[in-house]
Amino acid sequence: MAKRSARLLVSFALAITTQILTCDGFYEKGSNVVTLTQKNWKNEVVDSDYLYVVEFYREGCGYCQLLTPEYEKLADHFKHMVKVGAVDTEEERSLAGSHGDDANPISGVPTIKLFKPSKGDGGKREVVVYKGERKVTDMAAFVAHHMPSHVRRVTAGNFDKLFQPKGTAAALLFTDKTATTPLFKALSIAYKNRLILGEVNSMREQKLMARFNVTEANKPTLFAFQPGGDETADIFTGTIGYKSIDMFLWKFENKLKRSNKNTKETAADEL
Repeated sequence: MAKRSARLLVSFALAITTQILTCDGFYEKGSNVVTLTQKNWKNEVVDSDYLYVVEFYREGCGYCQLLTPEYEKLADHFKHMVKVGAVDTEEERSLAGSHGDDANPISGVPTIKLFKPSKGDGGKREVVVYKGERKVTDMAAFVAHHMPSHVRRVTAGNFDKLFQPKGTAAALLFTDKTATTPLFKALSIAYKNRLILGEVNSMREQKLMARFNVTEANKPTLFAFQPGGDETADIFTGTIGYKSIDMFLWKFENKLKRSNKNTKETAADEL
């Protein structure tokens, strides 16, 4: 009887462990954590314009299991803004051993590394090892600090330069924040070489606020300007969020494309 009870307890423990690994942890289908392999590493990480956070873990590692829910929260928090992935070091031994960071080999799990975009085409990505607390608040602050940004600081003195070279369209955000938010950094990456994104510190730039009728009551305010900085800009009126602003900028960009197409067709008809 005692042996049978012991076997039942062992079976129950194994079942619970299996449920934890397959249901709650290690990033099953539908998770915002990307499963990284040797096969998709180059496309996902090496060639990406985004900051990539990568956890190296091992099935059965207790510390890895403890990290899993916090890491899931990190991926959810930075959805659309930062790429978050994970490498199973048992399944992907070659990748765990060689992933563009020979200076910091994996000596234990979990290990979290940040792969920063290269500054030029074909350049090597800078890798930063995370050594802080394995809590979402600490990890998120670290990630936000290392996010790349193509956002330009705009003042009354350099506003017209925002539209250089000639024919450049731009989006301009009036905000009280002294540092660029992860959301706007991510949008600047998404629209790199498509739209210029600029930011005005509304606490310091009263002249620009007056010029575009921005008040304390309607900040933050986002304008989308056609090439040349026409004063009749499109104004974002939705709720601040990545998807809503992305849709606004995408529609603005497509409106410009249609306008340019019509201009070219009209010019051709006149020939």
